Amino acid sequence: MSSISRTALTIAAGFGLFVSLDAALFRSGYYAGRFLEPNSSAGMLQLTLKRERLHQRDWPEPLVLTMGDSRMNYSPKLANEYAARQGYAFRIGHGGVAGTNPRCWYYILRELDPSARRYRAIVFPVDDYDDEDTYIDYRDYPIDIHYLAPLLRWSDIPEYPRSYATPRYMQEAWRGALFKGAALQADLLALLRDPRKRLRDVQEVGDWWPNGSYDYLEDERSVAGLSIDWKTKAATYPPWADESFKQTVQTVLLRGVAPQTGVYGRYRAYWFGKIRNYYAGSGTKLLFVKLPRGPVIRPADWVKKVSSSVREARGFVLGDEHRYEELEKPEFFRDALHMNRAGAARYGEMLMDEVKAKLAL
Repeated sequence: MSSISRTALTIAAGFGLFVSLDAALFRSGYYAGRFLEPNSSAGMLQLTLKRERLHQRDWPEPLVLTMGDSRMNYSPKLANEYAARQGYAFRIGHGGVAGTNPRCWYYILRELDPSARRYRAIVFPVDDYDDEDTYIDYRDYPIDIHYLAPLLRWSDIPEYPRSYATPRYMQEAWRGALFKGAALQADLLALLRDPRKRLRDVQEVGDWWPNGSYDYLEDERSVAGLSIDWKTKAATYPPWADESFKQTVQTVLLRGVAPQTGVYGRYRAYWFGKIRNYYAGSGTKLLFVKLPRGPVIRPADWVKKVSSSVREARGFVLGDEHRYEELEKPEFFRDALHMNRAGAARYGEMLMDEVKAKLAL
């Protein structure tokens, strides 16, 4: 055998060993289930999957699941207590994770509901039935790579990497899909620096999360006193407002109007279409509901939107577009984006009533 052939075999053997180790540690779920930083994006997703699998096991009633990001911060516990008082026959769980979006929701649902038949209904919150392009391109949302690394399969190649728009993020997605350890490299290095702390954190947070996150109630603070003069784009703040809160108001409520290209609408149409196809024929009902958009609402003519992927989505039931507008007041929010305890509690009750009415559960 020539030296070139021996070198090629050595390289091939080394590569095969690397792929085998990566698969054993990261594709098997071994690392994610035992060592992943619980306070990371991927760690919170794994804990959410754990909690909802326990609900699947322990709750005999028909199950409804909500998805969403941090704005979907109603209390499932209070919502279920309300539903029980009303005599509703279903219970609701929450599979959403802060920072996630429709691309993440597709992969989360596939992991949480492999038969596509575990839930009577799944609820998808959106802040607008029309599509507003912003300066964030969700096709290249970088946090998705870290959220989704533990959930990807070989069969997700090449579709998943190609769902990113630019070469930089496509390359990162390819690397994470092929070698999960590459996407979790920073997490692994942090584990090796202090394994005792990591194992302690995994144990403590893992023990708390199923019941603690379900029982959690939002902050009672409100942003009462916040107002915006839309002609001058000047905000009046509550007395307690600090620079962080003021900056959030500027970047969220007073954000600039991006060119309306239809990119966001095509993004939502693609991933909601994937979810619809996943549940086709399963009997699971899919429902869009509106989120309260914020404590202060921009004028209707602030931006001219060019598409409405939610209204046009096939296979989804459309919730009442104006149902939750009564909650779009400063007294129901704790910051520029998130409902406070009063708002979250009322939203949960209204949500349960809408699920019951729209889906006849």
